[in-house]
Amino acid sequence: MPARSNTWLILIVAASCLLIGFALSTFAYRYRYFRVPGGGLIGRMNLELNLTPAQRDRIGDILRDTRFKVMQAHRDFDRQRHQLFWQGLGQIRGVLTPDQQRIFDRDFNQPWEHHGHGDDYSESESAPPPASAQPSPAP
Repeated sequence: MPARSNTWLILIVAASCLLIGFALSTFAYRYRYFRVPGGGLIGRMNLELNLTPAQRDRIGDILRDTRFKVMQAHRDFDRQRHQLFWQGLGQIRGVLTPDQQRIFDRDFNQPWEHHGHGDDYSESESAPPPASAQPSPAP
């Protein structure tokens, strides 16, 4: 009968683990150590503040508008950072001799391609003009 007692022991341990897990998760949700899945900000505000339907709709509009503005600001920042980077490379290129410029154009004109970075805006937006379009410095 040892196999039967082992089965009962395993069942008791499994049931105990399930009950302890349930109790701990209930405690965690009650005291907000865990968030309710899918609660979201509006849902939590509605629960905590007892919002009217009009308030809920207005808050949703505000959050959507704010999210759009934040995303646009992020894109604008990335674009400006990219332009400043290319301006700096253009200034560096202006300091170099024609021989150095050829090497620079070959090795440094597309720095993120060499380092595995990809940006989601086109290089023509802010890249310095190719060597043929830039005036050579006077000797």
